[in-house]
Amino acid sequence: MNSFEARRPAAIILAAGYSSRMGETKPTVSVEGLPMLLRAAQTFVDAGIDYIIVVTGFGAEKVGGLAGAHGMHPVYNGRFSEGMFSSVLAGIGAVPPDFDAAFVLPVDIPFVSPATVGATRLAMGARPIVVPRHRGAAGHPPLLHRAVFGSLGGWRGPDGLRGFFRDHESDIGYVDVDDRFVLRDIDSRADLEQILLDRKST
Repeated sequence: MNSFEARRPAAIILAAGYSSRMGETKPTVSVEGLPMLLRAAQTFVDAGIDYIIVVTGFGAEKVGGLAGAHGMHPVYNGRFSEGMFSSVLAGIGAVPPDFDAAFVLPVDIPFVSPATVGATRLAMGARPIVVPRHRGAAGHPPLLHRAVFGSLGGWRGPDGLRGFFRDHESDIGYVDVDDRFVLRDIDSRADLEQILLDRKST
């Protein structure tokens, strides 16, 4: 049986979307005093992940500038208009060869616990993909071992990363976490207001 370890994982934050429902560039929206991008990145920093790739597209100059100013590594996805999976591929393609795995997190899921990141990393072993799960529902950020980067890059099926996971179910291990924020994304101002209220009640 193969054994997969994430001795040195990188993180990929997907920050290329149009932010149409938010009405402004989502990665720069202030969330509890920090731009959403920095709030998402802090999760990884606090979990000991110090190489963070930020995939940019819409608003690339602004988002990339923010990322670079805080020690992250912006990568422009010239195909961002094709959807999120194109940004996943751009991020995976930018992972340096000395990193053996990568977390993938949309910028609008900024409140994942660092403990969830740590538990997901530790859960990698028999299978090359680990997905955190809360109350039976798969969430973010999945962790992908370099062993699947090639097949991911060649995926041409439907539904992007979700479709890839469905097609590679036998490669996925799950780790149950007590972290409801693995499931909570922020598409609109109303979403943001609600998630901030929920955090205060935690």
